[in-house]
Amino acid sequence: MKKYYLFWMTLFLPFLSVNAQTYCVPNTGTSTTYYLKTAVFSDQGAFYYDATAYEAYVDNSASQMVTSYPGGTVQVYLQFAGSGTKSLVWVDWNSNGDFNDFYENPIGTSPYSTVNDQFFVPPTQAPGIYRIRVQTGTTLSTSPNPCGPNANNNGNFVDFSLKIEPTPTCFVPSALASSNITTNTATLSWVSPTTPPGNGYEYYYSSSATAPTASTSALGTSTATSVSIDGLTPFTTYYYYVRSVCSISDKSAWSLRGTFKTKCSPVTSMFENFEAPANGSTNVDCWDRIVLGNGTLNISGTAGVNNSKGMYQYANGVANTVIAVLPAFSNVNAGTHWLRFKAKVSTGTGILDVGYVTSDTDASTFVNIQSISMNNTTMDGYEYSVIIPNTVPSNARLAIRHGGVPNTITYWDNVYWEPKPTCFVPTNIVFSNTTSASVDIGWTAPTPAPAMGYDIYYSTTITPPTSTTIPNATGVTANPYTLSGLNAATTYYIWVRSRCDATDQSTWSNISSVLTLCAPKTSFFEDFEAYNNGLITNVPCWGRLVTGSGIANVNAFGNGYSGTKQGFQRPVTGSSMAILPELSNINAGTHSLKFRAYCSANTGKMKIGYVTDLADINSFVQIQSLDITNTSYAGASEYIVAVPNTVPANAKLAIFTTFSEGGNVIYYYDDVSWEPTVALGVNELMMKENLSVYPNPFTDQITISGDLPLQSVTVYDASGKIVKEIKGNARTISLQQIPSGIYMMKLIMKNGSSKTIKTVKN
Repeated sequence: MKKYYLFWMTLFLPFLSVNAQTYCVPNTGTSTTYYLKTAVFSDQGAFYYDATAYEAYVDNSASQMVTSYPGGTVQVYLQFAGSGTKSLVWVDWNSNGDFNDFYENPIGTSPYSTVNDQFFVPPTQAPGIYRIRVQTGTTLSTSPNPCGPNANNNGNFVDFSLKIEPTPTCFVPSALASSNITTNTATLSWVSPTTPPGNGYEYYYSSSATAPTASTSALGTSTATSVSIDGLTPFTTYYYYVRSVCSISDKSAWSLRGTFKTKCSPVTSMFENFEAPANGSTNVDCWDRIVLGNGTLNISGTAGVNNSKGMYQYANGVANTVIAVLPAFSNVNAGTHWLRFKAKVSTGTGILDVGYVTSDTDASTFVNIQSISMNNTTMDGYEYSVIIPNTVPSNARLAIRHGGVPNTITYWDNVYWEPKPTCFVPTNIVFSNTTSASVDIGWTAPTPAPAMGYDIYYSTTITPPTSTTIPNATGVTANPYTLSGLNAATTYYIWVRSRCDATDQSTWSNISSVLTLCAPKTSFFEDFEAYNNGLITNVPCWGRLVTGSGIANVNAFGNGYSGTKQGFQRPVTGSSMAILPELSNINAGTHSLKFRAYCSANTGKMKIGYVTDLADINSFVQIQSLDITNTSYAGASEYIVAVPNTVPANAKLAIFTTFSEGGNVIYYYDDVSWEPTVALGVNELMMKENLSVYPNPFTDQITISGDLPLQSVTVYDASGKIVKEIKGNARTISLQQIPSGIYMMKLIMKNGSSKTIKTVKN
């Protein structure tokens, strides 16, 4: 497209004259989000524009001008404020004040965020000063208009000037670069123009962004295309420029500027929490980064301690290794300091290599001191430290490397360079011989080992101890050490620290946790309210076995019988099983499993039985099969299964559902209890001999005789399922809707006594 643009410009422009014009003041929108933030135009002269806030229209044509010549190439670099901003660049080549000729839009609608492009000055362009207009917006491609308004009321307009001079005899150097940067020195280099200047080059540099003019005195000369400069200030940004010297009276314009920042002076200590840099930034004061391939190292707004800012580091394979280079330390090889920091991973296991580099731009100079493996996904309670030996070269800088294997995202924060302590933390906490009431805890002793043993702190909450926290055990010398008196089926969080003397203790170790085993129960009641949605194993001491796509979960879908949560099983294509806690009296023959249940269809088949192998669903032995025909908890939803004394003592009760015997239906259950059998009259109070029912057998109605006031009647079928409940003191009850069969009728009196009577319906 630019080729045709040049062709038309060559045809038309020789006939145009340069006249002063009055230009339209653009009609801008009302949004203040989208605007031109930075502009750099350069060829044989350059200008630099920066805006810190929105202005609808800015006329810089009198103050900011880029210089070129017929046949020259103007480089254009633009940055915008506001996500999704685009731009157009207009040049009024014929100076008629309207920008409307088809060849006056040399850079069309740009991509988002930045523009790094160029346009050509026609070879026959007459010398003079021409107006440049930059238009920004979000929907410029529909109907661009250099006088506005912008579509969607977005964007702004900024005007500059282009000065066309006769073809110069002395051209500007290009491709400025800087290298060998230290705290006070740097090497500047550039590329000579096609026709090298006869008298070398002049250079100028400053910590001010103000560009030099033609009358600005150079700070030095060079006959080569590079020069070393010194006397610089540490940790300072410098702007530098070069121009060709063709003769004493013939010099080019100053080049497009280059920039560099000197290194920081070495320090003796450091704390960095990454709060100062912007979110997403790759620059932290006095730090450097080495990135291979597409490795990532930047500030993340939620990666740090307590979801504050922190460093995000990721590499996917060794070809994408990324290294964070820490500030220079004057005491890096004193052998008296360590590096301490918080860190975590996104998931799985991550490895960070802590070492040093002798070149902060060369990954191959990295030397590893210690690799840290971690699998914690929170920073609270986890801290890592590396002692730096005195064998590190004095000119080295410490570095943290993500080598890409494994390719796990790592986060770190609160980095310290500080004197190492006199009392070191024990590491590698391990647990063994876990029971329902005790656990053995062991650790790796530091070097040197503490003279007064170790302190141990444990809690059922995850809050880490502080230096003032009172330990549960002090001066422990046994390793491993047995913690006893613990509660069954409980998660304990445990920390250990070294005790070097009465006043010198290490910091606490990283957090470790252990779940004590379940103790056999003689009774239980479970309503699932205390546990998160998910697998049924979220409930302590419960187990789960499935085949195919079976599900055995805790959930809150539709609410439970007595709260918001319940058991949830679905065989889908196979089977699902929930295994209940261990019961010490499972084969006493005195207890029953009682629960509320319903099914998503009236064809449910739920098996109650036991397993003898917690890993083998085929070890299931059925005690009773229940027809779950109710589709809600309302009404008769209670089920009772008496467990016989023939069950093995080592067995566990289980609730089993299969696709083959009930289809892909959903089973819900709640308020599961293991309690003494009450049905069929066991443990009932003695009643007056005249308490009875008649007729028995009955057809549709049955009448209750006796003197005690009646409170309720519950009718059970032969399987133990409740088929009808009647509240109140009515003595004649209609049982017309229940089918013929044998039933147990439990009569509960207002004084708390009860009696169960066997009845038969014809």
